[in-house]
Amino acid sequence: MGKKLLLVEDDIVFSKLISKFLDKNGFEVSDAKNGKDALQIMDADHFELAILDYRLPDMNGLEVLTLLKEKSPKAKVVLMTRFGEEAAAKAIGAGADAFISKPINPEELLEVVNRLQ
Repeated sequence: MGKKLLLVEDDIVFSKLISKFLDKNGFEVSDAKNGKDALQIMDADHFELAILDYRLPDMNGLEVLTLLKEKSPKAKVVLMTRFGEEAAAKAIGAGADAFISKPINPEELLEVVNRLQ
């Protein structure tokens, strides 16, 4: 069994692609489509890694990041977004360990996640 990873992404097709890719690369992925689902999953389990979309339908990735860090302060977090440098600065300021811009190259994402382990 690989490291537990929480993926929070509202684009279902993209989420499935990334989940499958990470699963094949040794991660046990739980995925959430929005912040509410992510919070329920976090209540039920502990995660060492999380990949969060910045813009979600019900809250933003920074809010999820803050709540995740409260529950699991040592969890490593990658924030992904299409919204550039300002979002990256906010993410790092809020405690994200890495930032990646969309569109995502799966190999680049894997490299970032592996570096955080």
